[in-house]
Amino acid sequence: MLNRRESRQQAFEFIFEKSFNDNDIQDILRNAGDARDVEVSGYAKKLLQGVYDHRDEIDGYISAYSVKRKIQRLSKVVLAALRLAIYEILYVPDLDAAISINEAVELTKKFSGRDESGYVNGVLGGFLRAYSAGEVKPPVKNEDTPQ
Repeated sequence: MLNRRESRQQAFEFIFEKSFNDNDIQDILRNAGDARDVEVSGYAKKLLQGVYDHRDEIDGYISAYSVKRKIQRLSKVVLAALRLAIYEILYVPDLDAAISINEAVELTKKFSGRDESGYVNGVLGGFLRAYSAGEVKPPVKNEDTPQ
């Protein structure tokens, strides 16, 4: 059984993979199991589904807080890390936002590089400040919140 950190990395990898194709989420998960013999954690599935259920909203926040780069110019690693962290901040209320940000920075370092990780940290820091100040409205329902 994967812990949350491992599940988060698994979800990150699937979000990254989804950015390259139009496959249905279930197809991506099935292919991972078939081709790579990966057992997908429940938390990773919920994160992946949640990110794509709320992608327009999340991408709107990324666009708003990514002041130096347009969302279309972000690398797929950076975009996956930002999507994942913003989803967790908004929709996983029992998780400290600092953990989501730290994990996003670490995933970016691991899969991209230090320059990109600083950018991810800056975007997420700006988003979290606005969210904490009430400038970003929290979601109305948490019915899809991962457990």
